[in-house]
Amino acid sequence: MKNFRLLLAAALLTATLPALSAQSYKTAAGVRVDKGFNLTVKQHLVDKWTLEGIVHTPIGTSDVGVTLLGEMHQKIIFRGVNLYAGAGAHYYWNNDHSRREDEITNNVAGLSLIGGAEISLGRLNVSVDLKPELHLIGESAYPFEWPGASVSVRYILAKRAKPQPKWKFWKKDQEDDRRRRRN
Repeated sequence: MKNFRLLLAAALLTATLPALSAQSYKTAAGVRVDKGFNLTVKQHLVDKWTLEGIVHTPIGTSDVGVTLLGEMHQKIIFRGVNLYAGAGAHYYWNNDHSRREDEITNNVAGLSLIGGAEISLGRLNVSVDLKPELHLIGESAYPFEWPGASVSVRYILAKRAKPQPKWKFWKKDQEDDRRRRRN
């Protein structure tokens, strides 16, 4: 009886694997809150990969920054619940000239890393992540920044079609037989 249960569980898992994928959206856009109020857009590229663009507007300054990240998603539990990690580049324009001398004095550019988790429920996508930054170009008092956790809430503009599981695998064999008989 125990072997039968294991065999049944393995068969069900194998049958449902084609229906499981990481992201449940093609395009999602919304807001991201960390040290400021930011805009974020995620676009599905290919299986498990997205491109995320972020426009940064830190609170209390007139600075503006952009980040472009490539992210790989890994489904956990079920479709729409993902862990992700990625890397990309960032650029910040310093428009606030009233800063102290020990803060960023020029425009900076560098490498951004990201890691987090997300869940999609209906047309809403919520994520929590960490995005450390290494400034490689420009003058900065802090070449490595660890801004802490951030929360993004996005509206799913375009959903991905759910892959249909092939429950009736025997029908394919019947269709192949019919094609062979015609030829």
